[in-house]
Formats: sequence, structure tokens, C-alpha cells
Amino acid sequence: MQISPKFLHANSTSHTWPFSAIAELIDNVYDPDVHARQIWIDWTRIRGLDCLSFMDNGEGLTSRLHKMLSFGFSEKKAAKFHIPVGVYGNGFKSGSMRLGKDAIVFTKTRDTMSVGLLSQSYLEAIGAQQVLVPMITFRRDGHNHVEDGASLRAILTHSLFNSEKELFAELRAISAARPTGTRIIIWNLRTSTNGETEFDFDIDKYDILIRVNTSDKSNMTGEMTPESEYSLRAYCSILYLKPRMQIIIRGQRVKSQLISKSLTHIAQDNYRPSFLNKRVSITFGYNTKSKENYGIMMYHKNRLIKPFVKVSCQCKAERKGVGVIGVIECNFLQPTHNKQDFDDTDKYRKIMHNLNIKLEEYWNESRYKRKKEDPKCTVAIEDVLKVPDQVWVCDSCLKWRRLPDAITELPDKWFCSMNYDPQFRSCSVEEELEDEEEDQKSYPKPFKHQRRNTKSLLEENVPDSTQTQERPALTTTQAPRHPPASVMSGLSLAEKSPLPLINLTAVSNSLRRAKQKFLTIETQMEVTPSFLVPSLTPPQERSSQTHWPALNEERKPLTQSDTLVSKAVCGMMEGIESHQGPAAAEETCHVDDEEEQEEEECNLAEVQQWQDELMELMNETAEERDACRQELEVLREHSAALEDERNQLISRSVEEEKSRLSALCHQLRSQLSELREHSQQGKEEKDDSSKLRTLRLNLSCLLVSFIPSLHLEHVDYNSDVTDSILTQVLEHIT
Repeated sequence: MQISPKFLHANSTSHTWPFSAIAELIDNVYDPDVHARQIWIDWTRIRGLDCLSFMDNGEGLTSRLHKMLSFGFSEKKAAKFHIPVGVYGNGFKSGSMRLGKDAIVFTKTRDTMSVGLLSQSYLEAIGAQQVLVPMITFRRDGHNHVEDGASLRAILTHSLFNSEKELFAELRAISAARPTGTRIIIWNLRTSTNGETEFDFDIDKYDILIRVNTSDKSNMTGEMTPESEYSLRAYCSILYLKPRMQIIIRGQRVKSQLISKSLTHIAQDNYRPSFLNKRVSITFGYNTKSKENYGIMMYHKNRLIKPFVKVSCQCKAERKGVGVIGVIECNFLQPTHNKQDFDDTDKYRKIMHNLNIKLEEYWNESRYKRKKEDPKCTVAIEDVLKVPDQVWVCDSCLKWRRLPDAITELPDKWFCSMNYDPQFRSCSVEEELEDEEEDQKSYPKPFKHQRRNTKSLLEENVPDSTQTQERPALTTTQAPRHPPASVMSGLSLAEKSPLPLINLTAVSNSLRRAKQKFLTIETQMEVTPSFLVPSLTPPQERSSQTHWPALNEERKPLTQSDTLVSKAVCGMMEGIESHQGPAAAEETCHVDDEEEQEEEECNLAEVQQWQDELMELMNETAEERDACRQELEVLREHSAALEDERNQLISRSVEEEKSRLSALCHQLRSQLSELREHSQQGKEEKDDSSKLRTLRLNLSCLLVSFIPSLHLEHVDYNSDVTDSILTQVLEHIT
């Protein structure tokens, strides 16, 4: 299988935006197989041509340069918590050829140095029918392999460097940062129809800008274009969700930011997709720089894929969500080959739909909270000058540190030794945890709960009239003894009593009729005291009676118990009406007068029974409450006793440990004194031995005059030989 040279250009067209091509080269440096700490991006001019240069201080690519310049090879693996971004093995080829027609790679490891040329101009010049990539490898002594001779000649002929000396000069430039690393130079940059490059290097000497957007910074809808769309420095500052590498553009370091920590009014929300077994964290907050730049920041494996994506509620005429930024890491989605979008799948559409819901909830909650805190405020929350809720900085050691909220301005270079928190004032201290790493729960949503409760009340107050008429009233024996769990979950101990469930709509009609009857009776007693009220007779005896009381001999005065029952009925009627709401209170059930008379006595008996059961339940609840209080007092006493016992044990163990340590200290002091004495004795013995040896040496020098044949170099001064010779000489002299 062969690859046509035209494929290099066709492959690069996947990048419709030049910064996406640059991001591919940065990803190769960021991934764990290279793991560079810094990358330098610069503009330079070589032999009159504008060039882009990329240099890092990573591990080098000599052993992997062949696969890097080939297509589809990717052996990147995760290291600890560092997940590689690249997956397709195509990033360098598509990215470099999108920026320019030619690229040369210089790379150094600890053992070798290599150079590779990926050039469309070279392939056109030699009329190649397939992609050829000249590569050479140098040893540290400067000698190249014999088989690399043809590749070396091709590189020197068709690149910007015409001698080995110039190649070695570029390799030495890598050593300025670290002994290992990689340097890439791209030339013949893509130009527009007027011959100018797509990048502008003159407006800002510390940035690389896209020329087409520098004059018009507003889109078709009149909204301000985010700075990251045309400024490489701004784009690189948000390229990674949690930056771990310094990016230096044209000699000045990019101030990377934790995008999820650079917002204000931050709220953490959770969403659990149906196709995942865990929740996905979503961070919402207001942009502190410009309210015109808002939307969802969608990351994948720590890498920015889609910035400032406006969900449906932000695209409507009422402009909901203005100034709100959402941050989410979508590792469960699949990015496209240019890593600037996600595949349009069912998962992607579902996540966008739910992001729209979550962002609209945050918008409503933030405005509701502001109105509740300051009802008189007329300025919208998105128009208020804001500062980030938290300040995080990162510099020399590439560790992020949290600063106090009062800090708003920082020097250009900040180091851990300048930290206000002494706990994190050293570069050797581990990085502190972020809020989302502390298993933070979703933020409270009072506005959502209030709206849900209001909707539930409205639904309860407008029941279905057809179902109400067809649903028969439940008697005490037919009704279930316990309410459902969903109702019991929000009730207190007294409200959780096993009261019988009743069809309130059906019962309220009967109670309303009873209430009207008793009110009518009381009114008639006040107007005509001489009238007597008929007693509660069985239905068969009252069949001939009318609804209004008549004068007859069977009537009797209204007793006190009847009055109490009437008050109880009225009270229960008012409770049912307040529970059902105005709509249900106005609903009536039209029945005949004969049916009303037949139900009156039964309903009054049921009301009395319910009242008795309610009193019993209240008494039981009071008894349970008193028992719980007594148990609580016993537990408190037991806890106090355990606390006293614990304090005693602690004091006892402390005293024992103190006495043990004191004895051990005394023992160590004794041993130290003995060691000092032995050391002093040994020192004195050593001094005496040294003096004796010196004396023997001096005597030997004197004995040479008496014994010329005595050789001092053969004399052992540590033995008694010198003493015996001296004794013999003295005997001879005397």
C-alpha cells in the first residue's frame, strides 16, 4: 500500500481553523510519552521566509521519530492520572501540513540525535509517486550512519539548512533548555489570495493573531467574538482544563487559567446520563471578563474541544444565560479527527439537551437568589462588575495554589515562596485538592423546588370532575390504613400516624351537607327559640320529612353534644376545603334530598369515629415522644460517662508514656556518659602510644651513630626491638 504525496494536503484540510493545527502539535508535547514541562512557540525568519518554530524540553523522539512521521501509529499510554490526548496517530502530519507545506524535525535523546523532513516541496521537486520522509540519526560523537547518506543529502538540498554545521546548530539550540527535547520548524506558511500569511506577527509582538479576524471582532449576530478565536495566547490559556505545562509564545509565558476556577457565582451541578454508571460534574458560573463571551466549554481528556457552545436557551430572543459559562469534561463522547467537535451521535444530542436544562436552571436560580438577597436591585446580575470566586496561580513548579479571595492582582512571576498560606509555601509540597475533587454535591435549587411545589398545588386544586363523580367514597373499613411512602417521607412523627385514607372529594360533599344542616338549625334556634329540632331518626321514619324542619310533636331541643358534633363537622369541613383548594371547594355533587337524609346519620357517626381515632393517635404520639426523650437522656448520661472514662484512659496512658520515656532518657544518658569515658581513655592510650613511638624513633636515630649498619626503614617502632638494641649499646658502653 502506497500513500500519494497529494494525501498530505488532503489530510490537512480536516483543520478548517489554523489554531486547531497548532493545538495538535501542543498535544504531542503534552502527552505522557514526551511529558515536556515547557513548549516555546515563536515566529522567525530563515532565508527570507516566515517560519513557525515549536521547541519543547521533553524526552525526545529519536526512537519514535519514524512512527511520528508515519500515518496511523499511536502507542501513547496513560501515566498515573495523565491521559494522552492523541489517539489517531495523525496529529503531527495533519497539523504541520495545515500550517505550511514543509516541516523539519530536530530531536535529541540522551544517546542519539535525529533529523526528519516532511516536505511537500521536496516530493514535488523529485516527482515522487509516494510519500518519502528523509531521516538521519547522529551519534553523540557527530558521525552519522552510512545508510543515512542519501537522506542527509536530501535534507541539505531541499530544506532551509544547507550544511551539517547548520543542522548541529539547531540541535544545540535544544540543549539551551534541557539535554533532551524536540524542535520543529515549519515554512512555506499558508497564504491568502493577496500573498499575506494567515497569521499576523506585527500587531502584537508577544502574540500570534489570525489576520482575518483582527479588524472585525464581531460575528454575524452582532455578538463579540471570543478573543480565543483570533489570539493564540488567549486560546492556549484555556486549551487544557487543568494545565500541566507552560506555554511560551514569542518569549512571553502564557498565563494559563483554571477555567472552572476563573468564574464568579460558581455552582457545581451533577448529571447522570442513562448510558453511564457515574455522574458527570458540570460547573456553572459568570464570565468575569466579558458578559458577551458565554456558552459551554466542552473538554475531552483535559483538552478543549468546543469552546463557548451556546445551548438552545442562550440562542432565544430573551437571551437567557447571557454571561454564563458552563464547564464539562465529556470523556464519554468521541471527538472528530481535528479535535474541534464531537461526533453527532445520540449520546451527544442527549448531553446537549440536558446541558440546556441545567444551564437554564442555573440562570433562574442565580437571578432568584439575587432578587431574594436584594429585592430593590434593578441591575441585572450579568451587568455587575465581577471578580473570580477563587484565585489559583501556577508558575515555576507547575503546581496550582489557591490564594485568598481578597487577592485581585498578582506580579508577572509568582512562586510558591510568595504564598500566603504557609502550608503550601514550598514547591515540594503536593498540590491541594480542588472543590470537584472533594466529592462536592449539587448546589441547592430553591427556585426549582418552589416552582415544582406550586405546580403540584395547582394540579391538586383542579381535579378531574369525571373521575370525581365516578369514584365512590371509601368507608373506614375499605380505606387503606397507611398513606403511601411518598407522602409519609415529608411528614412529622405526629403526621405519620396510621390514619385511614379517605376519598376527600366524595366525603367533603357529605360533610358540606351536614354543615349546612347544622348551620340552618342554629340559625332557626336564634330566630325562633320556640322551634324544636327533630331528632336523628332512622331513614325509614324520616322518609316523609322535608329538608327544612317543621313543627310537630316529635321534635326535641338541640343538645350540647349535637352542638359539639356540629362544630367538629364544620372544623373538618374547613380542613378538607383548605386541603383541596378553592377549585375543589366549589365543586358540588348533586344528589336527591332522600339520599342526603339517608347519609346524614352515617356521616356523623363516621366523623365521631374519626375524631376518637385521632385523639387516640395523638395520645400515642405524645407517649412515644416522652419515651424518646427519656431514651435521649439515658444516652446523654451514657455518653458523658464514656467521655469521662476516655479522658481518664488518656491521662493514664500519657503518664505511663511519660514515665517510660523518662526512664529511657535516664538510661541513654548513662550510656552516653560511659561512652564518653571509654572514648577519653582510648584517646589517652592513643596519645601515650604515639609518644612512645616518637621516642623510639628518636633513639633509633641516635643509635645509628653507634651501629652504622642499622637500617631505620626496617625497624618496627611499635615493638620492643629498639628497646633491646638500646640495652645492648648501653651495656657495651658501660
